[in-house]
Amino acid sequence: MTTTPSAYPLLCKPVLKPKIWGGRKLERLFGLELPPGRKIGEAWIVADLAEGSSLVANGALAGRTLSEAARLWGESLIGPAWRGKPSGGRFPLLVKFLDAQDDLSVQVHPDETACKAFFPRDFSKDESWIVLDSEPGGSILHGFKDGVALADFDRLLAEGNVVECMRCVEVKPGDLFRVAPGMAHALRKGVAILEIQEPSDSTFRIFDYGRKGEDGKPRPLHVDAARRVMRFGKDQPAPPRPVVSDAPWGLHTRMVDVAAYRIERLQMRSEVSWTVDPRSAQALILLGGGLRLESGARSLALKAGDAVILPATLGGVRAVPQGAEAEAVLAGAGGIPMVM
Repeated sequence: MTTTPSAYPLLCKPVLKPKIWGGRKLERLFGLELPPGRKIGEAWIVADLAEGSSLVANGALAGRTLSEAARLWGESLIGPAWRGKPSGGRFPLLVKFLDAQDDLSVQVHPDETACKAFFPRDFSKDESWIVLDSEPGGSILHGFKDGVALADFDRLLAEGNVVECMRCVEVKPGDLFRVAPGMAHALRKGVAILEIQEPSDSTFRIFDYGRKGEDGKPRPLHVDAARRVMRFGKDQPAPPRPVVSDAPWGLHTRMVDVAAYRIERLQMRSEVSWTVDPRSAQALILLGGGLRLESGARSLALKAGDAVILPATLGGVRAVPQGAEAEAVLAGAGGIPMVM
């Protein structure tokens, strides 16, 4: 009889996604092993989707997918806070690194209400971006300019100039942006980000610069679907308001706390301990420095770019920087603090 292993921190191996706009920057930033000659646009470092599931790289579940781990452990892994969510028992967060070596298409994502009303095969997609790297002049498109209405959008789209009605924001490493459902947006050339989002790949492409895909054909657009969900003016969500607190071990920042997820940043100069709230799993992504992560008798040595899932039933965790400082991001269920 096979016994189910008890919960332990799951080190994830990413799913690499070639994209026509991708590149090789993730090798330089995090030492990811990329397939030779391929333009890698996305590394799904925590993923449980039909389109891709990250692999467990350590312990009793090594070599198995996160999808298998979620089926095996159920709420012992993800926690009861996610009951009734559209993720339907999958791991409730999707975490990616993105490397934009060309402008991405202008796009928008639906919310849960729109999916129920118009797109029953799609899922809500609320996401937040943390800028990792930006070449000089690097920018993003983030919502529509003040005063822009649907008629302005339609006119400029017909003229091939839809970018002119969008807010262009120059970015630098460490910047934070929330891309709520309904907000038109695009990464632009030279920007790399960490993206934390609901586990959905539902994207409505609005404008793609006349670009062709790898098959030589124009990539499909979804303008009619986009019109149903786009938000203009005051209907666009307010930007997040990070809250920074001094702690004995360094700096703690509550970056985003919305219904879809909560994100915290830890800038650690010395060791920090916390207990995983049993209501929700946590995903820990190490962005800088080295870190030794301990739970019970288990210990993991982490390097920048590593992602670890802390199961809801894990209990106590101790994080020890290996060097002067380590920077990590934690993500979990909205409304549930992670490191107090």
